[in-house]
Amino acid sequence: MAVGISLPPATVQSSKTSTTTSGIAQQADTCCHSDRAQKNRNASLARPFFWEVVPLCDLYTLVNVVVLPSLGSTTSGTGASGQSDSSTITPSPAELLGQALYYAGIDLAEANSTPSVLLFTIILPSTNGYVNRADFFRLRLQDIPYAITKVHEPLLPLQYYNAALPSSNLPDLVRNAGAIIQWEKLSSSVTINKLQGVLARRTEELRYRLNGAQFLSPEPIQRKRVALIRGRPNLTAGSPIYRAASALGLDLVIVDEQGHWLQADTDENKKYREAFLVTDMTEDESVADRIVSSIKSYPLPIHGVFTVSDNFFVVVARVAEKLGLPANPVSAFETSVDKYRSRLAQDTPGQTARVHSVGELESMLSSSVGDDQRPAFSPTYPLIVKPTKGWSSECVSKVTKPEDLALAVEKATRRHGSAAVIEPFFDGPEMDANFILLDGEILFSEIADEPPCDGDAKNATVDATFSPEALTMPSRLPIEEQDIVKSTLRDILVKIGFRTGVFHVEARMVNSAVEYRNHNGVVDLARKDTLPVSKPECRLIEINARPPGYRVSVPIKQTYGVDYFAAHMLAAAGERDRLKLVAQPFNYTTDTNIDARNPDAQYWSRLVYVPAPAAGVVQWKRSDLPPCEELKLRRPDLAKHIVLGVDYCTPGDKVELYTDGARTYVAHLLVSSRVSREEAIAIGNEVQRSFEIDIVPDQSTEHAADPIMLSSCSQAVVPTKALDTSECSLTLLELTPTSLHK
Repeated sequence: MAVGISLPPATVQSSKTSTTTSGIAQQADTCCHSDRAQKNRNASLARPFFWEVVPLCDLYTLVNVVVLPSLGSTTSGTGASGQSDSSTITPSPAELLGQALYYAGIDLAEANSTPSVLLFTIILPSTNGYVNRADFFRLRLQDIPYAITKVHEPLLPLQYYNAALPSSNLPDLVRNAGAIIQWEKLSSSVTINKLQGVLARRTEELRYRLNGAQFLSPEPIQRKRVALIRGRPNLTAGSPIYRAASALGLDLVIVDEQGHWLQADTDENKKYREAFLVTDMTEDESVADRIVSSIKSYPLPIHGVFTVSDNFFVVVARVAEKLGLPANPVSAFETSVDKYRSRLAQDTPGQTARVHSVGELESMLSSSVGDDQRPAFSPTYPLIVKPTKGWSSECVSKVTKPEDLALAVEKATRRHGSAAVIEPFFDGPEMDANFILLDGEILFSEIADEPPCDGDAKNATVDATFSPEALTMPSRLPIEEQDIVKSTLRDILVKIGFRTGVFHVEARMVNSAVEYRNHNGVVDLARKDTLPVSKPECRLIEINARPPGYRVSVPIKQTYGVDYFAAHMLAAAGERDRLKLVAQPFNYTTDTNIDARNPDAQYWSRLVYVPAPAAGVVQWKRSDLPPCEELKLRRPDLAKHIVLGVDYCTPGDKVELYTDGARTYVAHLLVSSRVSREEAIAIGNEVQRSFEIDIVPDQSTEHAADPIMLSSCSQAVVPTKALDTSECSLTLLELTPTSLHK
């Protein structure tokens, strides 16, 4: 570890420095006399500083810079007033450092507004290469447990970076930075021992986040253009896609209906897409041809097409096939969107049936097949009835007795114009398993546990909902069972034809060694007293050939550092090498304080779904503050654990308790704990209990009444209107609540 020290100009005579080519614009000669630059130079004149060079891993070197409080006024290099003397022969080391930081976008005048210790970390990539993602370091630093004032990333997407060996010239190191972190200021009374501890802890945390995670591609990256078929319904739902595309250097073209909010060619919309292609998206036999015509009419080449809307997966696969663009086979999507066909990828004959009506069900139950005249279908209870095409747990029923079967089939067939699939109910912990695949091999995968819902109860009726209540990450299934989940589901994906892309799969673990138990108010997986005789088995529920929805993909990015939307677009563009780069999670393998946590995750996290506590018209407890923000203000003890909170409703929105058997969400929040999974769950429970929203009875159907302020109940929900596609977005603040994917 190399260390450098610089005292104030009166103590140390500085020398001129050489400059190197870097990603930070070299504007000192033309801008150094500006007022703001002068202020920054003045702010650093009498500040002693030191730095250390720390080899972090094979990919990065860190330079930690500590600027100490001023020792008092000095005269070297300045006039009596403290202003820079134009006759000064050479600037001081502090001036040179201040100038370099200023041109890197760090305002030292503001940082020096109070006597304090300033901390900076310069991140130097160790190899040459091309920038894969321009906001890479911000992504890796999200939710770091140390306060950051600013992260400066000077490089553009796809730009070439020329690595330089660490030197004793600190301004040169600043100018050659891949990123610069400005940490929150420390008190001027901090001791040397404490300061050393601060630097050591930050360095170790950066090692967990950057070790093995490549910022640069060794090969040049061709700039490509991708088309998103069906733009997102609002900016909040679409922003993770738009931000990722921009950071990756992917030009984004939107294909959607006339009147979409991104259609207008305004300066604001141009921030999110290159162009908008107005297309008739009516879901008929010709929709793929119309999309192909729109894309062919665009004057610039399009290198990939993708969607996050379930109703258009098969269509987009056909579009890609017609245009010769990268995609999985159409047949794979046709199987995945049909819950009956995907069920047959694992079931043995006779376990699953599909019917289009109650009449067909009655005919099937009364008919026989084979020489032995066995029943064509002999249901075993309990069982599940659900639409073959659907989302958000709508019209999903658990049937425990024969007399309820027809009712469940009638409910399932009237939704989405779909047939009903009848399948076994698999008793065991439910989970979400997400994959990034390349040529059928797993690049990254993680599992989240979904605690029991109403439909899981032993005495659940046909009306019980399967709407999720929460999601806990990482999974607490035994490691050997997690391996079974990943291998089983990966094999099913490959069996039906999927090879490359992002996949969101729901499943249950039968004969698991763990079960949900209530311990001191925390319901979580715990080891069974008596282990099952049969081997554990992963049973598929459904396949979604897309990233999990917005409300889950963003928390996964926070927890693991992996952006599924970025991977989804790169797979569509055929960017195989770049797909590998974005599939690198955090690496806490060497952390001894992770409480048996998956080392890919930076903390335990709990995603809380907040249900509508009553039907009616939404009001906010405070008209100027959305409920999530009001909760954080009212409960600062919870606020420090809340990573994000998203409200779905604005005052005046109408909500119902249920839509086709699915609960109505009004918000979701992500909470975290670096202490334990139990703490994360307990905090999530308290967040859900403490969330408050006002519901006024709908005056269009009832007489006016006083507002009823209600806390959310303990069950989660799904919003009111169903989308015409499986829009996995949320309807944040701009729209009324809408059916969402997990």
